[in-house]
Amino acid sequence: MNSEPTAAPNEEQAPTFYGSHTRKVDAKGRFHLPFQFRGGKSGEEEPTDDIQGQYMISPGPHGSIALTPLEIWLKRFHTRYEGQSKDKFIINKRKMSLSSSQLAPDKQGRMAIPLAFKTKMGIDKEVLVVGMGTNMELWAPAKITGADAGDQSPSEDYLNDFFE
Repeated sequence: MNSEPTAAPNEEQAPTFYGSHTRKVDAKGRFHLPFQFRGGKSGEEEPTDDIQGQYMISPGPHGSIALTPLEIWLKRFHTRYEGQSKDKFIINKRKMSLSSSQLAPDKQGRMAIPLAFKTKMGIDKEVLVVGMGTNMELWAPAKITGADAGDQSPSEDYLNDFFE
């Protein structure tokens, strides 16, 4: 099955999140979103409309929590992937909807991680925010070492393709 989307986010407007940031989590489950990642444009500009500056938190790949700018999440939510039947698409869309929440940082740039996500990931006093291109992943710092992080170096094949 091809995993390429039939419709991709606008490359020109898509943010690019990269790097990692460890953030403290307060008693209310809030963490400061890295400045570079605010506004849905990697900190390049302030939010200008109702969608910009808002995020969706949802299950991510490999057991992560995905934090995605709302505009990009909505495009992906409505995209049916090649080879996916209509019924499978509807079931997966329903499951994604049931397990996602819309978030916006407060004026201090803090975001509250919903309790269900904190519990599932085992996030307590710290969260690791990892930039993954058009979205971020949230991890309990101790958990990412068990998620193919290993020595933090990409595979040789990936590096050869990346720098080709």
